[in-house]
Amino acid sequence: MKYKLIILFSVIFALVALSGSASVSGMQNAPTPATSTSTFSATVSVQHYVYENETFYLNVTESSGYHNYSMAAYLGAVNDTGLSPLSYYSNSTNGKFSVQVTAPAECEGIYGYIDAYAVNSTGHRITYTKSIPTINVSKPVIFNATVENTDPVPIYNITLTYTVTHGTSSQAVGISHINEIKGNSTYKDNITAPSALIYKGKDTLTVTTNNPVITLKGKSSVVFYNGAKPNYDWVYYIAAVAIAFAIFLIVASGRRNTVRVPKWKRSKSNKKTQKAQKTK
Repeated sequence: MKYKLIILFSVIFALVALSGSASVSGMQNAPTPATSTSTFSATVSVQHYVYENETFYLNVTESSGYHNYSMAAYLGAVNDTGLSPLSYYSNSTNGKFSVQVTAPAECEGIYGYIDAYAVNSTGHRITYTKSIPTINVSKPVIFNATVENTDPVPIYNITLTYTVTHGTSSQAVGISHINEIKGNSTYKDNITAPSALIYKGKDTLTVTTNNPVITLKGKSSVVFYNGAKPNYDWVYYIAAVAIAFAIFLIVASGRRNTVRVPKWKRSKSNKKTQKAQKTK
């Protein structure tokens, strides 16, 4: 009986030891869970203003010093018709990502967030979440300009800058890059800008070039209105009423200054005049 108990305890101890060994082995092969850390982050760069159906880029840069970078982006809008992509996932060796986005076909705001991932030096997968700044979608506004190359040879790499001025405020609304303008020729250029970038009311559009040889054909600036042009007809109506009222006052004043002689007095005066003439 004594030997049977010793053998039983030996078997139980061996099973417990094998179970612990299997458990440790299983933990070593299990996937490492994602963890967050304050030393890992990401920056998001995107346009704050776009126009309907415009294609633009969402750029993400994750912290350096890690490896196996990846990124997920999630975008949305009240009406996401035309918005693309709604979700995005990609890997990178240097932690830099550029996501091509198409704006929806409606004036609204695009919102979302990104999840950045990387693996640190200890083999742990770390993560960082950041909101995407709200992107304002507005109606498109088209500006155009005609430039001229007066030299007989082609000119390359021309940049046109479109600037809108409103009072003392100025805003560069677009930059256009032209590869080549042939000698002694003109080139018609245009850009599309979000209307949210344009000041409301009376504005001045100015177009400048980076090459003195390339000149603008016509005026370098033009005045335009963003929105309905103000109606000043009411000013003329008020002026007309004021003039009419002034004429009325003058006429009325002249009538008041005229002394009217009663009819009986005029008749008496006429009789005296006739009697004096007869006496003579």
